[in-house]
Amino acid sequence: MSRQLILLCIVLTLVSGTCTAQRFRAMAIAGVNASQIDGDNLYGFNKLGVSAGGRISYNNTKSLDLSLEMLYSQRGSAVRVFNNNPGDKISLNYLELPVVISLRDWYVTDGEYHKVRVDGGFSYGYLFGVGTSTFKEEYFRKNDVSWLLGAGIRFTRVWGLSLRYTASLFNMYKDPTAATSSLKGYFITLRSEINL
Repeated sequence: MSRQLILLCIVLTLVSGTCTAQRFRAMAIAGVNASQIDGDNLYGFNKLGVSAGGRISYNNTKSLDLSLEMLYSQRGSAVRVFNNNPGDKISLNYLELPVVISLRDWYVTDGEYHKVRVDGGFSYGYLFGVGTSTFKEEYFRKNDVSWLLGAGIRFTRVWGLSLRYTASLFNMYKDPTAATSSLKGYFITLRSEINL
């Protein structure tokens, strides 16, 4: 985890100077995921985890952005939000690369920024850490493809919040000895965003 975050901070530092020019912008992101997995008999968005990283956006038009994000994302499922036994939760660590199209509106003239936006896109996730006593670690798929929808609001030129829903398109678990082993992940993310 620490190597990926250090690398991301270095990249954001290097590009932040050039991203202030006209069409490119950078953003630092820190938030929390509330996730669940269909098919594991653990119900509810009870697994909390970190979502952190950065985003580089290209202003395609006055109100349309194309963005690439690089995120460290903790997902999974749990019986309760806190105080779970080892068999009551699944912990999954991903490196995510979402590609997002954003529609922006409500331009603030004196701050020179758009106050609200709506996001849509797809995300690729690479699984690099699994914690579970219920399922076999080697049967979790390393690659995940998801779709996402979200919305954001900026309170100042620098700081804003966003809410996002992400759902996997394919099963994340394949047990070759079972007739069916379909597990699909879903998560909601609340993010604090710092526009550089």
